[in-house]
Amino acid sequence: MNILLINPPGQLKNLLGAGEIFVPKYEPLGLLYIAAVIKKSGYAVTVIDSYAEGLSLEDLKTRILNQGPDIVGISTLTCNGAISYKLGQWLKRTLPNMLVVLGNIHAQVYAKQYLENGCCDIVVHGEGEYTFLEIIKSYEKKLRLGDIPAISFLDANGTYCKTPGSAIITDLEKLPFPSRDLVNPNLYNLTEISNQLYIGGRNTVAKTMSTSRGCPYRCTFCVVHANNRQRFNSAIRVVEEMGILEKEYGASYVTIVDPLFIGNKQRLFAICSEIKKRGLKIKWGCDAHIHLITPDLIEEVESAGCYELDFGIESGVQRLLDIIRKGTTIQQIKEAIYTTKKYSRIHISGLFILGLPTETYKDSLETIRFAKSLPLDMAQFSILTPYPGSPLFNELSEKGQIDTGIRKDGSMDISVWERYSSYISFTDNNPIWVTPELSHTVIKRLQKKAQREFYLRPSQIIKHLRRVRADNLFELIKVLLKAFVV
Repeated sequence: MNILLINPPGQLKNLLGAGEIFVPKYEPLGLLYIAAVIKKSGYAVTVIDSYAEGLSLEDLKTRILNQGPDIVGISTLTCNGAISYKLGQWLKRTLPNMLVVLGNIHAQVYAKQYLENGCCDIVVHGEGEYTFLEIIKSYEKKLRLGDIPAISFLDANGTYCKTPGSAIITDLEKLPFPSRDLVNPNLYNLTEISNQLYIGGRNTVAKTMSTSRGCPYRCTFCVVHANNRQRFNSAIRVVEEMGILEKEYGASYVTIVDPLFIGNKQRLFAICSEIKKRGLKIKWGCDAHIHLITPDLIEEVESAGCYELDFGIESGVQRLLDIIRKGTTIQQIKEAIYTTKKYSRIHISGLFILGLPTETYKDSLETIRFAKSLPLDMAQFSILTPYPGSPLFNELSEKGQIDTGIRKDGSMDISVWERYSSYISFTDNNPIWVTPELSHTVIKRLQKKAQREFYLRPSQIIKHLRRVRADNLFELIKVLLKAFVV
């Protein structure tokens, strides 16, 4: 049985324009976890990370034909949804006996469309490690797909079917470590120019880790909402993996990609204690939540190598925070940021969203002012995108207020999906949706205004000068002109 897992080619040039320089390449952890489970069960599996390797769609097709797999699994997010669509159709036309399986958020939202338009045979709904293994066994033994929970497919009559049940893994400890040996480790290192505060050089080895899944918060713009039960790896397992990344891969920095790494304080302190006990030198960063910040927590994580915390602040207007169900107040935000700075030297990145529902021009200006008032080392100003799978997307779809790409005759306009992923200020694309109080032109100008006013201050210029080197100066100037000039 020849099994191939694919991370499709990227479209960063279309989606981000010059801004692609800021986006580091992360290991496809989801695929590497699936691969590890498959390997542990005795099957041969390979992984092609087309995005990290810089493969074109035609390059990828050639690689697939050369390998001739029996089963192909494709990770499908909104940013690569259109490429997965085209790739899947080509696979089913060219190699009709091959089983094509799609997974991840975008594939789940558009499962019916992918299946009915001949892009795949199966879509996995939920976490794919053990479900994909069941699909392999079913295919091998020619069993009924209907007995596998949490998948969708077309029956013999071409009717769309979705099986009941859940693909949520309750005990993460049972998962083997991701099979990082299946990808080229040199593809994922940080450079000095990235959207992370840790500055990497040419030889900086940086890795990613997942230590928990799920998030209890209910922000309307977030796609994690469908999985609000948090599950955790033990502190020992977390630090064991950190040690492997430091000692075997030479990593000096790790980005923890959990939705809420610091959600369990007892586990967090145990992790920090174990890091210090083992003498690990690796630095790390993660997302943080305003509610969870206390002086003792900040001091403890810094002592264990925490370099960066990213706070989802979103807005400087309380009314807007309430509308998106953020569950925080302006005062709590201030206290969390100032507490972090008072009790540590941890670097802080603030994540803001412009164009929230009912947001006015005056509200946007207040968010920009609020961002400048905080002692942040970096700020990201995104234009609101109601991503497929989020409560906001579902609401707008039901009201017919957003273009999903699905046409009345059942056909698909997959070009629409590109507008869900653009970091607008670096391209000429218009946002997929704008609150009626603003407009496409106004929101793009506001984003550039936010970036100019935040970064073109002496304190910020001095802070980020160390990122500028002779060999990246030209690229950096091009990006800044696109980001800051109206």
